[in-house]
Amino acid sequence: MAQQTPILFFRIGYMKAYDGVGQITGGGSYPEEHGEGGEMWNFRPESGRCYGYVMTRHFSGIDLYRLDDSKEWKSDDDLGGVDIVFIARKPAVGQVIVGWYKNATVFHKRYHKRRGNKKQGDWEKLKYLCEVDSNNAVPLSESDRTFKIPSARVYGEGYPGQSNVWYADSGNKKIAELVTQIRKYIGRGQVPKASVARRKTKASKGWSATPDKTLISRIEQAAIDKTWAHYKKQGYSLTLVAKDNRGWDLEASKKGETLYLEVKGHLGNVIQFELTPNEYTKMQEHSSVYRVCIVRSALELPDLAIFTPHAKKGVWCLVSDASKEEVQLSERVAARASEVR
Repeated sequence: MAQQTPILFFRIGYMKAYDGVGQITGGGSYPEEHGEGGEMWNFRPESGRCYGYVMTRHFSGIDLYRLDDSKEWKSDDDLGGVDIVFIARKPAVGQVIVGWYKNATVFHKRYHKRRGNKKQGDWEKLKYLCEVDSNNAVPLSESDRTFKIPSARVYGEGYPGQSNVWYADSGNKKIAELVTQIRKYIGRGQVPKASVARRKTKASKGWSATPDKTLISRIEQAAIDKTWAHYKKQGYSLTLVAKDNRGWDLEASKKGETLYLEVKGHLGNVIQFELTPNEYTKMQEHSSVYRVCIVRSALELPDLAIFTPHAKKGVWCLVSDASKEEVQLSERVAARASEVR
């Protein structure tokens, strides 16, 4: 028998659309007290991705062992191919499905962070614990939110209770039948565009799953230009060495000191990139003079952040001297970066 796709249920506050700041009800103590919550951005695409949030107890995150007990999971390990169903209490109706992610990636017991879009009144830092290609994120319009989800308060143990994360792994036969129904429901194909609860905004325009080479080149060049201008203003003389396979893109020299600058450009605000094996090796060899220059929103309002490598207890990370932002490096073949605090 083929193994079933792992499935998770996130209970969030209720909104008409989850694409930015708006009225929210329910979803736990924080949204109820403050009238806002991290889930407000769950279905707004950024550069072809959606980033999912749910408030977990003590911000402990998701326990991937509950989805796959075949391995020992470490903090920030990730599991791909997970279906995530978002549920919320619709006023005067009850707990319903408000949307879902298909084939998402979920992080083990850790939230990542990204910057919000200041032009749209976003939070400065947005937390997320899963991500998905925006084509696989389906928010439902209010009229389509008709699939009711029983609660433990009414139907008993095993159903969604006080926790905002429901793993649906109790073994209860009735719950298993419910999950089977839900799998069929979210697997029925993409919801017609007319029923999707997503406003058309400038932020919704993003990088497709297969970006064209011209777009990539424009982002890379914009990032180089922004970095070059910054160091030029600081009195450095610069040389472009990107094609020399040195492990960095620019060299910036001033008063006998030369910095090695590796430049990473992003279409959106999320810090997420890979260092090649060569770049990662050179970063470690030249850590005192190596800088990773990250340019967010490269084609709109370029925002440069400069990071210095540090080894903490044998684990490499990047730290911004200006803002104290920290980017965790997770070793794969080389290293993948994502902001964690």
